[in-house]
Amino acid sequence: MRTILVCLSAVMALGITASHVACSRDNEAVQAADTSIAIETSPMSVTIENKAGGPLLDVTVAIQTPGPTYTSSVTRLEAGQKQELPLSSFSSRDRTTFNLRLMKPRAVHVTATDLTSKKYEAQASWK
Repeated sequence: MRTILVCLSAVMALGITASHVACSRDNEAVQAADTSIAIETSPMSVTIENKAGGPLLDVTVAIQTPGPTYTSSVTRLEAGQKQELPLSSFSSRDRTTFNLRLMKPRAVHVTATDLTSKKYEAQASWK
């Protein structure tokens, strides 16, 4: 029985390694698989998801535009939790609210730390 388990584990490890090598040519796929924070954009909101395996603290979400950067914050994001942030919750340093009609976003950048002070960063282009 133990021999069967060892062989099964070896086959699974080989399959995972082969699929990783096959996908390594596509930089976006590898980068998306390695990220601990998923980012989705829509015309009404930005959605972030914690894939780090533990809670994230002091999450800062920034919409980068040709002009100012607009930010919004989340105090804590539990493991596996999704948080939808409406575009109206983003503001610039002078407290101007983000308006999609006036500014064309280029990317969304997210920074966070976990309970052990490990830093996480993710970035996605605006779709």
